[in-house]
Amino acid sequence: MNISTLRILFAIFLIAHGLMTMSLATVPVPAQGALRTPYFPAWWRSNVDDAWPAMRIGLNPPLVRTVGWLLWLVILALFVAAGVGLLGLPGLAGIWQTLALIAAVLSLILLAFYWHPWLVVGVLLNIGIVGGVYLGWFTRWFAVK
Repeated sequence: MNISTLRILFAIFLIAHGLMTMSLATVPVPAQGALRTPYFPAWWRSNVDDAWPAMRIGLNPPLVRTVGWLLWLVILALFVAAGVGLLGLPGLAGIWQTLALIAAVLSLILLAFYWHPWLVVGVLLNIGIVGGVYLGWFTRWFAVK
């Protein structure tokens, strides 16, 4: 696989990861007694999940909802910006790794405060992004030769 293909695939991954984070705000709230599926707060609904760690530490529901949807909105924007930066968009091409790192760290914070056991894959992906930036893997993998 050449560098261009790898770059495009990883850019698509970053954008898709941001969209996946955002998509958890569109998951329907489970019915009472039904399997509790993971969902994030959104500005268009008032539901909160009593199982979220953010609720268990006693924060008020409007704050929990507002911080949650602001976090996923920022994460979405940062992952998309990182992806298009990796594709070479001027202004973002030089900072895409920083954007991806910030998005991954914020995503880990979001996942910690709005935790559901099904979200472990997101945690692992975010740790991989943080590790890839920190260890310089992306710089080596995507270096123009």
